[in-house]
Amino acid sequence: MAIGLFLSSIAIDVVSLIFIGMLGIYFIIVGKPEYRNWLIPKKNDKSYRVSIIIPAYNEEKNIELAIKSAFNQTLKPRQVIVIDDNSTDKTYEICKNSKNIYKNLKVIRQKENKGKAHNVSYVLNKYKLGEFTMVLDADTYLSHNFLEEITKPFFNKRVAIVTGKSFPIKQKNFFGRVIYNGSIFQYKFFAFRKMAQSYRNAVSVISGDSSVYRTSFLREVGGLPQGTQTEDMDITWIALEKGYRVVFQRKALARSKDAATFKGHWKQITRWYAGGFQGLVRHGRSLLKAKPLLFTTLLPVYFDSFIYSAMFIIAPLFFFISPKITIGFYVADLIITSIVVLIIDLRGIIHLPEIYLIKFIWAFAWFYSFGRTIFQFLSGKRSWSGRWNRDHFYVK
Repeated sequence: MAIGLFLSSIAIDVVSLIFIGMLGIYFIIVGKPEYRNWLIPKKNDKSYRVSIIIPAYNEEKNIELAIKSAFNQTLKPRQVIVIDDNSTDKTYEICKNSKNIYKNLKVIRQKENKGKAHNVSYVLNKYKLGEFTMVLDADTYLSHNFLEEITKPFFNKRVAIVTGKSFPIKQKNFFGRVIYNGSIFQYKFFAFRKMAQSYRNAVSVISGDSSVYRTSFLREVGGLPQGTQTEDMDITWIALEKGYRVVFQRKALARSKDAATFKGHWKQITRWYAGGFQGLVRHGRSLLKAKPLLFTTLLPVYFDSFIYSAMFIIAPLFFFISPKITIGFYVADLIITSIVVLIIDLRGIIHLPEIYLIKFIWAFAWFYSFGRTIFQFLSGKRSWSGRWNRDHFYVK
């Protein structure tokens, strides 16, 4: 029975991969020409003009370095606009002082807290921006060549959004290190999968902390959407439904502050998962307009996640019935996980205990987010706030 359970789980993954591969080949080779544009060599036009918007709320510890990284680029930004969301700390004062260093820095202060999506739309409507607009979180820092690399795919006029790799920064406290050591494997694995998704124009979600948009597209859709807790996922699906391309550029690297407490990490992960389920509610049949996304990414990923998360959580219960089931499943999973870790990052093998801790947290978070979203939906809720509260996220 243990062997059968394990083989059935492997069979599900194999079928999903075959399904993804067949549809991917269809959309890339037989489908519309824009799905084949990844074959064209990428180039960079140094005349690209990128405006960077940094929404900030109570970011006095991070904002100065974020601004510095935005200006310290091989491809200089046209302007950097910080919009302070009525912070109660020294964020605004720090930004005002930074204007003495950076002449192309503009600082705006809101009279009341509105949230990230609202503030980005405000800047779009009020200010003249470059051809491309980057939305940068105030706790995210860019590599020196980020803008140069991330603008390369925009030579293709159908590209609306380009996203890079966004990896966390290890926090100094004990729990922050445990969270980082366990989750960095997941981030790297997701980046690996996102590269394949990009080839078939089926990226599931951009990095909301550091992506670049064609400004005309942002204005076309009215800025960042505000109907879910994950506006980055929401706008990714909108772009694909409208027939645009969303590209993953692996050479563009950003780093952001990761949660330093388990409470903060739980809030972060459940928000991501809940945003995915909320997106399914809000987009509904519109996802049929983005067939590569729906059929080669979302359906296989959701199907696989439900099966794997359920087995990961329930397997220990079978120990009292048949220890072989539990032992067989986890030994098989350990072998597969170890192989993937060794392929992605050899050094990660010493962090297998933390990786499995994060796996358990994320499995529970998946079902918690699903259950909560279903309950809200049945209660009549169809719109969710996109605001992100950082309480308990960092160690004070």
